[in-house]
Amino acid sequence: MHRVWKIFSVLGAVTLLSPCPAQAEADPIPTIVVSAEGLADPNYYRDQSIAYDEALRDAKGQAVEKAVGCFVSSRTVVENYALVSDRLISKSDGLIKSVFKVVNGGVQADGFYHVWIKAEIFAKPLSESLNQLSGKERSFLIKERGNPVVSVGILVESPESGERQECHTCNTEISSALMHFGYRVISDKKALEEKEARIKMMVSQGYPGQLASTFIRKMSDISVMGMVNLRKSPKINLAGIDVQTTLLTAWSLEAVDNHTSQIIFARNFQPPRGVMYNNEDEAVLKVGKQIGEVFSKDLFKSYIMRPSHEILMIVSGFEDRSLAKMLKKELIGVRAVLNVNFKEFLAGGETVFDVEFAGGREHFSNIVEDAVLGPLNRKFGKDAFHITEEHGDILRIAFDSSNLRQPFEEVLEEGAPLQLVADAPPERLREVVKSEELKQKVVKANPDAGKALMDL
Repeated sequence: MHRVWKIFSVLGAVTLLSPCPAQAEADPIPTIVVSAEGLADPNYYRDQSIAYDEALRDAKGQAVEKAVGCFVSSRTVVENYALVSDRLISKSDGLIKSVFKVVNGGVQADGFYHVWIKAEIFAKPLSESLNQLSGKERSFLIKERGNPVVSVGILVESPESGERQECHTCNTEISSALMHFGYRVISDKKALEEKEARIKMMVSQGYPGQLASTFIRKMSDISVMGMVNLRKSPKINLAGIDVQTTLLTAWSLEAVDNHTSQIIFARNFQPPRGVMYNNEDEAVLKVGKQIGEVFSKDLFKSYIMRPSHEILMIVSGFEDRSLAKMLKKELIGVRAVLNVNFKEFLAGGETVFDVEFAGGREHFSNIVEDAVLGPLNRKFGKDAFHITEEHGDILRIAFDSSNLRQPFEEVLEEGAPLQLVADAPPERLREVVKSEELKQKVVKANPDAGKALMDL
């Protein structure tokens, strides 16, 4: 019941939808471009034209499912597949703005009828429905996207001395706004202290200091930093009393992803002219509240709810580029993969792919392991693929062809499609696999599919 509430609340907020004509003209709805693979069982649909129609229909449904995966986790989609299918996938024609590429693959060596498409899907992201989300829904979505820890460290420049010091009031107000929105927050001072403690521990174990400093990152996922500039107004004598006010001249804010060093938010705020405060505390309190409110929402839109993330995936161990092209076709069928571009085949057998994955950067290597490498290794019957390096937006994967029971091309071409070897929901398997021949092929690579297909 808890998971059903999650998917209902998320689908209600994400709202993949077809716009009415008036709305489309006045306020164009954002779209997501995805590549998808559709399958049909030609042994069941004896007429090849019907098999093509079914594979094309399936490809459209998979495109919509991938778009849904941009806003909720793949596991949530799998566990609530019947609901997602009924609410969205079955209505794919009304949710697709256009299909601008169709490749009719016909019956491939794996026995399935294949159709590949590239489509533009209507999507009204959660970031545009922010005001309609409850605190409970926001907290759920933040957790779904990695539940990042945010450290806050704002400085203020003293109008008298010009010295920069920690702005406790700003940090408290910003932290309060972030926590109220649903984020986990620690102080920047604590994050740095924990980092230094871990570096010292590594050094005490014999590691060089420079290596330890490079290896240990700051103990938060996102660092919020900024500067508040204040100055004093000229003194004015009123009824024999010198009066001086504090002017807020400017403040800046920057947020950095500590995993990649990418700046994910940067803005300079200019206060209205002529606004004065009785003292510094009143000025920085105002700053903290305003920054906290703006930043909480902008971070949610630009970082938490990014619909996709592009990475450079480098695979070593392929003998020729034809194998890389075969792998690209397999990747298109994976739910978490929105688009794949075969970029380069380098000397020494390194193949470079640009891969656009659904969702954000958090736990990315786990997604690759679960959605791509795990199914590939099950298909090959051994751990042929493994991650060797992960740095920023670059992921290196090694392919070991030794001791394969079948040649690489035979496994990819004749084995069950990767999307059915991965965590395909039982309903999805029953939709696609109709004949005993293809049932046996899928169960061989994915034994868990046997239970779902036993009633065929």
